Amino acid sequence: MTTGNSRHGTTGIGSLPHHNVDAALGFSFQMGIPFLPQIPIRNPWEYMIAQALEGLPGLQVDREGGVSLQMGIWQSRADALDAKLARAFERMVTHERAFEEFEPSPSISSCWQPFLWEVSERKLPFAKAQLAGPMTAQWSLQLAAPADSEMPTALSTQIYRLCLARAIAMCRAIRRSGATPIFYLDEPGLYGFSLDRPRHRLAFAELKLLIQALRKEGAWIGIHCCSDTQWSALLELPIQFLSLDTALSLPHLLNFKSDLEAFVERGGRLSLGVVPTGRGSMLRSVEPQALARELLASFRAVWPDRPDWVRRVLTESIYTPACGLALQSIPEAELILDVLTRFEATLDSIILA
Repeated sequence: MTTGNSRHGTTGIGSLPHHNVDAALGFSFQMGIPFLPQIPIRNPWEYMIAQALEGLPGLQVDREGGVSLQMGIWQSRADALDAKLARAFERMVTHERAFEEFEPSPSISSCWQPFLWEVSERKLPFAKAQLAGPMTAQWSLQLAAPADSEMPTALSTQIYRLCLARAIAMCRAIRRSGATPIFYLDEPGLYGFSLDRPRHRLAFAELKLLIQALRKEGAWIGIHCCSDTQWSALLELPIQFLSLDTALSLPHLLNFKSDLEAFVERGGRLSLGVVPTGRGSMLRSVEPQALARELLASFRAVWPDRPDWVRRVLTESIYTPACGLALQSIPEAELILDVLTRFEATLDSIILA
């Protein structure tokens, strides 16, 4: 993938059902843009929220990836984490490895170091990684003290700074491997986002600042939201990719025609989750040709008089499964990859005809 009128590519959202690191990496590197696998079946700390919040004092993770916080432990140790974060941000400009200790550890991301090695050895131009975004990370955390109905400001600030430090660390590590980072902030919690709520507006402003900081690191930034949200607000963010489940959200997104046009004209691209992540017979009934024709028809219905613009948008888009694949079986994940590969070939033949 290159800048300008580049051909589209394929990548994954993140999670996979594999037990084995080599098998997960083998799956990832079949994509046009290899992605960092998360394999939570090995360890629940590989679920997205736990990975993002590694190092938060008092954090607990259940077998399904749910996260909670022992407030007493956090309160007794929060100052130490704040000091560690402060040191990293103070050295941010002068030391390339200022955030190195915030990279994912092998205990919560078994594929991280092997992924970087593969990217370097293969001399890849792009590599994709992902991290739970700060809004979803905050909203997903259950406080162990029932009386706490609202997260303390000091805790939400620390979560934001921890997510930012980890994201910078990961982008810098990918860049050191020789690739341009494509970095998605996974924000499924945005389905509950409302600009009418002051704390939501503040969190959204912080998200924008985080994106700007990552762009200064030379990364291409995407937001992934697998539910409907206030798309007009997301389209105004300084992101290069907007990632969504097309079956669930594309019809709603296309209602924001002028916002989407402005996003594309600023250089934004779509990351379209075109292959459903159902199970069993539902998945086996998916036809790549039908998916490609339905996608093209959806865009042509909104822009009937702009075929070149539609062709540009679809050619520059990235294509993915609708969501992560941790809940699939390995054969189902392989089937999804096959459908995605055949979808891409079919779309090429249709839009370039």
